[in-house]
Amino acid sequence: MRILQVVHDFLPNHVAGVEVYTDGLSRRLAVDHEVAILYSEVAPDLPNYSIRRGRHHGLPTYEIVNNHTLRYFDETYRNAAMTARMIEVLDDFRPDVVHIQHLINLSVDFVDELRRRDIPMLMTLHDHWLVCANGGQRFQQELGRCESLDARRCGACTAHMHGVGLLARGLLRRQREAAVGRHAVLHLVDEKPVRSAAPSADFIYRDSYEVAGMRRPTIVAHPPANLEFPLVLEGEACFECEVSLHPDTFEREGGGVEFAVLVDGELCEKRILDPKRKPADREPASLILQLDPGEHRIELRTRAVPEHEGMFCTAGWIDPRVSAAAGVARGRRRPPEKLVRGAVQLSGKLTGVMQRRRVEARWQAMRHVADRIDLFLAPSRYLRDEFIRWGIDSERIVYCDYGFELDAFRPRQALPERTRRFAFVGSLVPHKGVHILLEAFEKLPGDARLDICGSHDYAPDYSAGLRSRIRHPGIRFVGRIEPEGISKFLQGVDCLVVPSIWQENSPLTIHEAFMTGVPVVASRMGGHEGLLGSGGGLLYHADDADDLAAKLMRLYEEPGLARSLAVSAPPVKSMQDHAVELVDFYTALSRKRNERVSR
Repeated sequence: MRILQVVHDFLPNHVAGVEVYTDGLSRRLAVDHEVAILYSEVAPDLPNYSIRRGRHHGLPTYEIVNNHTLRYFDETYRNAAMTARMIEVLDDFRPDVVHIQHLINLSVDFVDELRRRDIPMLMTLHDHWLVCANGGQRFQQELGRCESLDARRCGACTAHMHGVGLLARGLLRRQREAAVGRHAVLHLVDEKPVRSAAPSADFIYRDSYEVAGMRRPTIVAHPPANLEFPLVLEGEACFECEVSLHPDTFEREGGGVEFAVLVDGELCEKRILDPKRKPADREPASLILQLDPGEHRIELRTRAVPEHEGMFCTAGWIDPRVSAAAGVARGRRRPPEKLVRGAVQLSGKLTGVMQRRRVEARWQAMRHVADRIDLFLAPSRYLRDEFIRWGIDSERIVYCDYGFELDAFRPRQALPERTRRFAFVGSLVPHKGVHILLEAFEKLPGDARLDICGSHDYAPDYSAGLRSRIRHPGIRFVGRIEPEGISKFLQGVDCLVVPSIWQENSPLTIHEAFMTGVPVVASRMGGHEGLLGSGGGLLYHADDADDLAAKLMRLYEEPGLARSLAVSAPPVKSMQDHAVELVDFYTALSRKRNERVSR
């Protein structure tokens, strides 16, 4: 069977739940079937709507460039140029069945073409995008959570997605993607310093050190050493890294190391680590500092403390990086981000009145799409119920949770009697509720630890705000963890926290914690209740930092609680079983099509 998977964007540039799931499912299906993946990507250096053919783990891929040069609201979901390219993919791959994972950034008119060709199709509902134009979360940072659908409220939320505001919004996205490669983060490990000073060239080299169970790229600079990097920032930015001595040096002779960060010759951050005498210094330490727009010189200096005890002081700058909402400038300067954001906001105020009608027209278009899709899959009973209320026939929407490669995860050896190491894994965006978690964690004792794992690229301003409010000594940001590294990371975690303030579907991270034997504390939102209602963790009232703090304190204080919660977690479906049930769906839809054709 030839199966085309359709998704809004994909790995490796976009690492979130839908992309990770589509990757795992496609690879499993490819064991017995021919599978291709169609998705969109921002690529400012390429012609808009051009197609790039490629391979992902041997699977053919069709990447359609969407640089978001849109002007009208309806183009955000119904795009004639995008539809034409998607039809070209149909002609080239000739699928027997199409599995739609998401259509954001693509075009819903593709569904009409599938119906015209009588190609069986099904769609997995990963979020609320059919009814929510602004990202599909039914959440807006200023307006908050949407408990019900209201055209006036939706119009206010999406007013910036038309006219000048939409053009400016697309420009912001292209700026972020083009700023540094395709990310607004510059990793200094990948850059050549303009100046490096050390007694020997052997003192400075590239390696990888471990942080929170993950190997991270590292610049090793045995003291005394000095590295200098020039930067041009178009907006406010943040420098951050972790610093550590190599574990092989902990029991050796010698002294400690002073790590110093200088900006334009001025000392801005300093940390002395002496793991040979202080066991607490054996954990990597975080260095974070804010940077103003403009041209800068960043210097990374190491020296032995005391200077005459420099033996076995292998010092590492772990993934030193600069993240900037407007990006690290390369080439010609772009319009200031504040000016572009102002255009977005002003456009929202001017178009708000008419936007209600556009929202209602979109709902009508989405009902048209829903009527033509053969079958919907809902990974949570919560989301199934939501879309039945919206109007999808209950017989055409099936509860079908995600599958996972169980062999990629192994149970944690032994949880401690009392929980000390907490973690968040996910996107650092407002609706994930990390600000609620930070507020709650301030109430925990100083020996509690919290690792915040996620990319700073998606919402740099929000991410910078999170870093600026850290007060608890045990909180650290460890960056994005690649999908293949999640299992190893969770081996060192006592509890996973999922503090979302939007109606989640069926988060992959909760399943991954179940497979690893790690308890979960999650907000009482959406699909969380279905996953944790019978065991596996604790639920708290979303938006309530005090309630979250109380649940974390229970795990901190109550002996054996984490273990009892972990063993009560429900079983997780294997990706092999999941692929079998999906093929059954594909086959049934194909059989119905053949029956129609034979009449």
